[in-house]
Amino acid sequence: MQNSKAKMDEFKSKFLDILHKQTNRQLKIPAMGFSDYFIQTVTTDSSPSHEVDATDSAAATSSASGESNAQKSDQEILESIEQCYYSPDSNPQLYELKKVLNDGIDNELIEVTIAQLRTQQKVLTKQVLQNILEQRNACSSEFAAINDTQKKLEESLWTCQKARSYLNFARTNLTTTSLEILASYRKREVLKEVLDTLVAIKKLRTTDVEVQKLLADHNYSAAIALLLQCKSSAEAYMQFNCVQSLSKKLQETMLLMEFQLDTVLNEMVLGFDGRKYAKLQEAYKLANKSLMAMDQLHINYISAIHSSVNAVLRGYSDPGQDDQAKPLYEQLCEQLSVDKLLPCLISLCKTFWTILASYYQVVMWHNNYKLYGQEEEDSPDVYIQQKLKKGQSRVWNDILTKVCLFLQAAKLTALKYDQFIQVLSVVQRLKKVGQEFCGEQSEKLIETMQQQSEEFFRRYHICCVEEICLFLDNESWTQVDSFAHILQLPEFRSVRHTLRRHKSPTAALLASSNNSPISNNNCDELVSVHSQDGGSSIYGSYGYFLRFSEKSSPFDGGLDAAMLEEDILSGIVDEASCYFSEESDDEQKSLQSKEFDDTSNQLLVNNTALNVLRCIGRYLQMCKLLHCISPKIVSCMLELIDFYAYAVHEIFGKDAPVATDNMYTPRLEHRLRSVEANILSQIKLWPINFSSLANNELANPDTLYGLSQRIVAVEAGRSMIQQFHILQHYLNHLLPLAERPMLASYLEYSNYMLDLAKPVYTCVTSRVIDLSAILAQMAKVKWDVNHVIHQHSSYSDVLNRNIQSFAMCLEEIAKEVPVPSKHVWNSMAHVATHLLVEGFSNVKKCSAGGRALMQLDFANFMSFLELISNQKYPQHRSYVDVFIKTYYFAPDQFEQWIEQQRLGDEYSARQLTSLIQCICISDKRTRQRLLQLLDVGMANGVTTTTTPTTTPQKNNHGSVTGSNLSSVI
Repeated sequence: MQNSKAKMDEFKSKFLDILHKQTNRQLKIPAMGFSDYFIQTVTTDSSPSHEVDATDSAAATSSASGESNAQKSDQEILESIEQCYYSPDSNPQLYELKKVLNDGIDNELIEVTIAQLRTQQKVLTKQVLQNILEQRNACSSEFAAINDTQKKLEESLWTCQKARSYLNFARTNLTTTSLEILASYRKREVLKEVLDTLVAIKKLRTTDVEVQKLLADHNYSAAIALLLQCKSSAEAYMQFNCVQSLSKKLQETMLLMEFQLDTVLNEMVLGFDGRKYAKLQEAYKLANKSLMAMDQLHINYISAIHSSVNAVLRGYSDPGQDDQAKPLYEQLCEQLSVDKLLPCLISLCKTFWTILASYYQVVMWHNNYKLYGQEEEDSPDVYIQQKLKKGQSRVWNDILTKVCLFLQAAKLTALKYDQFIQVLSVVQRLKKVGQEFCGEQSEKLIETMQQQSEEFFRRYHICCVEEICLFLDNESWTQVDSFAHILQLPEFRSVRHTLRRHKSPTAALLASSNNSPISNNNCDELVSVHSQDGGSSIYGSYGYFLRFSEKSSPFDGGLDAAMLEEDILSGIVDEASCYFSEESDDEQKSLQSKEFDDTSNQLLVNNTALNVLRCIGRYLQMCKLLHCISPKIVSCMLELIDFYAYAVHEIFGKDAPVATDNMYTPRLEHRLRSVEANILSQIKLWPINFSSLANNELANPDTLYGLSQRIVAVEAGRSMIQQFHILQHYLNHLLPLAERPMLASYLEYSNYMLDLAKPVYTCVTSRVIDLSAILAQMAKVKWDVNHVIHQHSSYSDVLNRNIQSFAMCLEEIAKEVPVPSKHVWNSMAHVATHLLVEGFSNVKKCSAGGRALMQLDFANFMSFLELISNQKYPQHRSYVDVFIKTYYFAPDQFEQWIEQQRLGDEYSARQLTSLIQCICISDKRTRQRLLQLLDVGMANGVTTTTTPTTTPQKNNHGSVTGSNLSSVI
């Protein structure tokens, strides 16, 4: 204390001495040798007093230099001063002497240098004075501030002296009291610190209860914040044993808290709650574990997929199965019964939808809310976004793998048609969900379904053919009433509007041109997309994830008709295949009558043909759903039609008493042989026993040998093909471009059933006429008469009576079924004209009168036939006329005609041979040459008849036809 007092006294004496000295001094601003007048004269450039003060000798010497310097401004003069004058370490005098005397003594240079230096000094002095004057007010203000400071120092000195005196008094009089007060204050502070410590420890002890309350209220962020706060507070009191134990308990509570957060986070997988998830993310952010939480969330989604599928499959497995056994997922799929496949698949899809909807909402939440609010590349939000984007593909691929394994292991081929179509629809919706979820095209799912669909359709096609066999076996071959259009069939109602759109070639052309980029062989060529809520497209204004939540799904509401209108193997929206809601029956009939002109006419069909059309309708639905195998499906549609035609041919076209080989066109034979090769070998119900029909109706002359049944069979096939033509443009729309010529080539054969009708109707018309009797009567006619006969032969009357009887029977049959008169009478004309040619070819000798008789008989028959049938037969007339008129040909013309005929199939080789022998009976050389020409043509493989692959050698009665009858047709 004494040392401090001595230093204070010494400081005080020095300070007072300074103040005393400053007070006695008169502080003034130095004039620096200039008066106010001088200042004014200096600032004037042309001051006369300045010129007087200057020496005459200097003025005289530096007159030229002065004039030069006068022309320079003060700033230029200041800038001309060299830098050595500004350096404190330089010697200007020595520098100038060296510069002047460097080249010797030059008086003029010395004078110029002196004048220059004086000018510089003058300008510099003026500038310095100007700067001093500018700072004069600042200097005065500074001195005033110094005086003020001096006064304050005196006051402070007085205050210090007074304080010292008071302290001396207090030290001597108040020391004991002060110490007591200080001791009490210190004790109070210590007690306050102890109290704060106790309060903090009490708060630490009650933290667990408060944390549990916050967790119950799902306020996870507040619970984390409270735990972190208590943990930080505990670090300040770690010297207490109780706090150490509390700190360990807080650490355990923190771990339990994180476990509870993970549990709640796992609940988000199957039931997303936006508010709860926001609180979770805030809590993880406070705990600095947001990234770890995101990794854990993805693990939860993956594990949820694997655990949920097993739980669903166990729910549909056999209840008698051993619970201790834990079969693999594939084994569980294989153990499912057929009737549980579809419900199990729907349950799986609903479960997957719940998981996907939850993940989708997590993605949307993180798109809308940023946890850290930073846009940098290393921001945790960026990592979370990338993690979620990659997780979408991973989650979907895991689901896709499970679904594909289910479809491969399950017995889908054992399902019924409707069930399989529903499976396709369910998988289709799942595919659409995946496309909307992560943009995946699900090619693996498409490939799996394509394999399953091909296998299922192959089996289903055989079942359909066998079903047609059952219909054929029980067919009554009678007309079904009230059928006018395929849209009346329930199998075609779903495509009613689509067929109406594609009925015109222009619309089909526009559709194909619009879809040209996707008209190839890939599995996603077209799409037929329909929704389950009012028929709107699922690619409408809102997708599945906006229209449904995890509580509802696209797979709810049962398997309605709309689900059967979707394409499993498609991915691009095509407006031409969109679904429309069904109208009422009255609207449907009205629209059909307006859109299709042929609906007002009733079509002649039977039950088998209707069943074939129904099968085609089901095939069409599968074709819409399975575009990848649409060529196979369309080909099977055509096989159904060919199989019906083949069955009609086998039943009604092989009981003719004459050979009908030349009636088969190459295209007809090819289709019949194709059925034998591709279809008959796969079905078990063929051949069908038609003996009852053949022995009763088909052998009864009173019913014209079952002509009404034959007409129903043939005309039903024609109606079926006619209705199939309506599907052509829509099938082209469904087929890839490379496969469309196949369908076009098939439908180009428009006379398919008409060609088949020829042998069928010939089986009747060849029996109506007594061929053997007519040929016998023709053989008795004398053809080598020498005169012209004006009365036709008797066989012509017999033939006419047969024709008349046939016409009367047709009138009776027409009361039961519509008779295709043109084709039936054409068959009759064919049989009759070929009969006449056969009879004429059997003539050994014939004169000109005999040829005239032939023409008379033929003209009589044709006039009667055309009159009673009300038709003309130019082709059949020409066939007989040409054969008769060959007798009038010149030798060269006849030889040329034989050359042409041996290359054709109009007349048989036997007929031509008989004709040559008859005409050239007296010219052996010509006869031999023509016969040799005819034989050469046959030796080279050119026959005059179509070589049959199957020649019916026996009729249904078992009698072998004669050689002359077999060549009639």
